[in-house]
Amino acid sequence: MHRDAWVKVIQYPVFFILFGAGLGILVLYFAELSSLPLAIRTGFERIVVPLDQFFSGVDYLYLNTQNLLLLEQYVSEAPLSFPVATQLLGLLFWVLLLVGVWLLTFLKRNTFLVGAGLLILLLTVSGVNGLNIGSVGSKWGLILVLLFLLLPAALIHFFGESMAAGRRAIVTVGLGAICLGVLIYFSAVPNPTLLFSENGTLMALVIAGGFLVYTGNVFLTGVYLFLARLNTGVGIKIAWHFGVISSLYLLLMGLMLLDLTGSLNDWALPPFQLVLLVVGAVGYPVVLHKIRNSPQLFGPPWVGKLYYLIGFSICLLVLFKGMATANTPMIDFLNHLFVYSQLGFGLLFFLYVWVNFSGIINSGKEIDKIVYKPPFFPFFHLRLGGAMSLLIFLVYADGIIAVQFSTASTQLSADYYYASKRPVEATALYENAFEQYRRNDKALLAAAHLYLEQNQPTLALNTMVRSFEENPRVVDIVLLGQLLEKRERTNDAIFYLEQGLRRYPGNPYLSTNLALIYHRINRPQDALAVLRAMEGGGPVQALNLLALEIKENQLDGIDDFSTYSLKQQINLLASFNMRGIPAPERVSLDTLTQAGNLVNRALLRNQLTAGIVAGSEEEIRDRIEGLQEGESLTLSEEESIRESRLLLEFRAGAINELVKRLNGMAFRFSGNAGYYHAFAGWVLSREGDFEKAAIEWKQAALKGYAQFTSAHLPFLYFGGMEEEARFIAGTQQLAFPEWMAFDSEGKLLPNETVTFFRLRAELPKMLGAELMPAMEKLENEVFRQYLAREILLRKGHWLNELDRAALLAVAGESQFLSEEEKSFLADYVKNILGDSQPESQQWQAVSSANAYLTPLVLAGLDSLTDEEDRYRHLQEASQFNKDPKLWIELVRYCRIIGLDQYASSNLAIMAGWIGQEELTRLQLEHL
Repeated sequence: MHRDAWVKVIQYPVFFILFGAGLGILVLYFAELSSLPLAIRTGFERIVVPLDQFFSGVDYLYLNTQNLLLLEQYVSEAPLSFPVATQLLGLLFWVLLLVGVWLLTFLKRNTFLVGAGLLILLLTVSGVNGLNIGSVGSKWGLILVLLFLLLPAALIHFFGESMAAGRRAIVTVGLGAICLGVLIYFSAVPNPTLLFSENGTLMALVIAGGFLVYTGNVFLTGVYLFLARLNTGVGIKIAWHFGVISSLYLLLMGLMLLDLTGSLNDWALPPFQLVLLVVGAVGYPVVLHKIRNSPQLFGPPWVGKLYYLIGFSICLLVLFKGMATANTPMIDFLNHLFVYSQLGFGLLFFLYVWVNFSGIINSGKEIDKIVYKPPFFPFFHLRLGGAMSLLIFLVYADGIIAVQFSTASTQLSADYYYASKRPVEATALYENAFEQYRRNDKALLAAAHLYLEQNQPTLALNTMVRSFEENPRVVDIVLLGQLLEKRERTNDAIFYLEQGLRRYPGNPYLSTNLALIYHRINRPQDALAVLRAMEGGGPVQALNLLALEIKENQLDGIDDFSTYSLKQQINLLASFNMRGIPAPERVSLDTLTQAGNLVNRALLRNQLTAGIVAGSEEEIRDRIEGLQEGESLTLSEEESIRESRLLLEFRAGAINELVKRLNGMAFRFSGNAGYYHAFAGWVLSREGDFEKAAIEWKQAALKGYAQFTSAHLPFLYFGGMEEEARFIAGTQQLAFPEWMAFDSEGKLLPNETVTFFRLRAELPKMLGAELMPAMEKLENEVFRQYLAREILLRKGHWLNELDRAALLAVAGESQFLSEEEKSFLADYVKNILGDSQPESQQWQAVSSANAYLTPLVLAGLDSLTDEEDRYRHLQEASQFNKDPKLWIELVRYCRIIGLDQYASSNLAIMAGWIGQEELTRLQLEHL
């Protein structure tokens, strides 16, 4: 292959690497990406919202549930490790080094000797002996590298001058690739490729340092050459242009130096990464000009071009790695060396131009061609003076770059152990790195996370306290507050976060976490003030501010509901539920995919509290069941999902299923058993089953439920739990309702309200002949209206058409029923109790959902064709309902399907609440 073709084959990949490294630096800088991540953790706070209420005839009983308010805070996570990317970078460094070795064969004799010496120095720094080939600390690694790289290059240079460029490339690069394979194969350390890559970075750092020193004056040289080209044949006074631009650039470098030494505060200086990219780009045409217009130490001109591109590429790759892995000492080493060299060599070049070319700089002649052709001593003085200036700046900075270089090496080793999952060694090296160089963003943070990984939280906390005292960074303060909160040292966490905000005013991460702590310790106004004063908090700030305003009832109003994020909509649902108003829009449940996802659970809970679309019950049941498939849930996650299922059954009116699930929940989640028993007690009280309701209320009290009111006591008392009602009244300091007056012997004094409650308690077991006389015992219109409704709903199958019409007229006058409830009652009488049932199909789907609606249960028999299905239908309802007609139907179907023993057993049970004469009459009429 022709030599020029080989040059292109090598040059294009180098350009690609150079471009990729530069782009990576820009992305890391402008996107503010970091390997020290601050994650957003979504948490929640429970708020009590009203679920429903019912009128007992004299008072209201309220049922509450909990909704979830989503909150987000920032948490520090373990530093990221990039073992694959590190190994790829190590491979790139090695490839670029091999290209440099190939170019070494084209140097002139003396230059080759100098280059060979530099190569030996680089290979010594590369840490290949750390691969422990043969034994620990063995020199075989360096020997192998010299044999595979330097020896072939020397042989080609001295004995193969006529060898083509392509063959040289094949020999040097091929042997270099074999060398890498041999090193890795014979290495005795864990993850040898990773160790080789980390150690190779140190070699690349030396190359990058040399490149920065070499480019010390290229920017001013480029400006000078550009102005000279523009002035050729024109003759304008470019000296002033050069002087002004050079002075401004040197002033910028001086300010950057002062910034490095801590003498400037909050000056808006450009980052050195961007200045380095500009300088490096300017340097390339300067190098081309120098190659064309002055004798060089190598043969073909393209050798010098490639050497510059390789040096620039390695410099950018090292900087990229330092930024990506938060190796602050490495970045600072490059930063310091860049500024020192730019100041030192730039200042000397500026003086060099004025001393040697001031007389002809404005002449318009082609002075750019003689910039590198002055007498020997002026050009020598430029280099010597630049080197001396560089040394002066090094002394001025107390030789800090030596410490930075050493610390960068230590941290590279720590990163190797960190990525290799060897926490003890990594922790020691990170702490040692911080001891060497305190301006280290990663060292103590990584050490603290490693302590946490090793279950040593005290050491982690002490490490973060030390970090706060010596090098406080935002991510460190976040972790410190996180650790203190976990130990319930809330005041200390507040102190450090407040101090952090004094150092970093308005920081959204610190402000967010401080506001949430204020909220948790009941300082809501402080929390809101911090959140409202934040700038740039983004979605996290908006979500937390909305949540706290809802919690503190300070939400004035909302704009278009659909414009809010999903998490905000979930919180707004909780707000609407808390205020008992309908949401302007429903939030789709299509996003529900994982039960372990907090956002999914909060959406499910808050939306089901708000209500469901009629007819969607089965779809939502299937979705909830599917949520838990294939997931291993914690107990709290499982409870949350199952509570949401309770809300679904409640909204769907599936009382049978709801009560069963409530009892299962009380058994499964004993810590909240009191609430589940109270929930069941409320449902059974509303359905008029005083006996079962009293049992549930009693169990709720025994399980620690402490939210009883006077309105609960009648259900306990008339449900057969008189002593328990007195006990709860005494222990929870409740007074019986005024209408429940007792004589000196503790007996309840009779009155119409007492009669009303006794009738309601006895209603489930009443026969048809007892219903209308029960109405006659009441004179209070409210009581009559209430009882009329209950009789129609639960006992209407005993009544004739005239009695139903009369009761419907009485119930229709009730002021405690909404128009919707009155319409439902009229439809119920027409379709379920009427002789003709033209619209009965709409009731069949719910015929078995609520066993206490006895007429609906009995009407549901008509939709079943199989006798065994009818038996099961009645058997299900009999577990709740003690209506005599329902039970006698159950007995009849027991006999129809041949379960005579069960029929007899059910008759015996009925005898417990029905007299023998009435029971016999029922058998004669229905069996």
